[in-house]
Amino acid sequence: MSVAALITAGGRGTRIKELGVEKPMAPLHGRPMVDHVLEQMMLVDEISSVYVSISDNVPKTRDHLRKLGVNVLETSGTEYCHDLIQAAEGISEDHIFICPADLPLLRAELVSDVVREYLKRKEQSLTVGIPLEKALEFGVDVTFYENVDGRSLIPCGVSVVDRKRMLTREYLPGSYFVADTPDVAVNVNTPDDLKKAEKVLHQRLTCP
Repeated sequence: MSVAALITAGGRGTRIKELGVEKPMAPLHGRPMVDHVLEQMMLVDEISSVYVSISDNVPKTRDHLRKLGVNVLETSGTEYCHDLIQAAEGISEDHIFICPADLPLLRAELVSDVVREYLKRKEQSLTVGIPLEKALEFGVDVTFYENVDGRSLIPCGVSVVDRKRMLTREYLPGSYFVADTPDVAVNVNTPDDLKKAEKVLHQRLTCP
């Protein structure tokens, strides 16, 4: 079964605008944040194609990705779920690994683990969740969490879905994949988040 990766990068990114750049283009360790996510997706054996959804909210990101030769999917940029459906209509693979461009610490190894678990479970969706205690440890601003099998989990925006079922716009039943690493905990929405990601990335690159 074929699995595509969809990196969502078409939002307004209002909380990080004080940096003077579009969120996907925010500089992280000398490169645009979206490049870090792209690089890791390209390393995942289970991923057959990588797409990035964009909109008129991110014209500089669009230009940057086109220069790189990345598969871009145009969306309205008005509402997240609507944009996901628009992007899915431009993808031919059976399943889609979805992640936002503001998770620059996401590593290929975790992506591979999530995709393999999804294919193994044979459900319509698999959502990656962070344990509440780990999120607090990482300094995550907790706004929502769910109780799953006695554990409090925060959905981090990463999931794998059945593309055809997603296009029906109906509820997708599924389960959670629990991840307790900074890979999915450090979601960059503010300049402070960017500093946090920079620190973790620096540690990774200097202390492998």
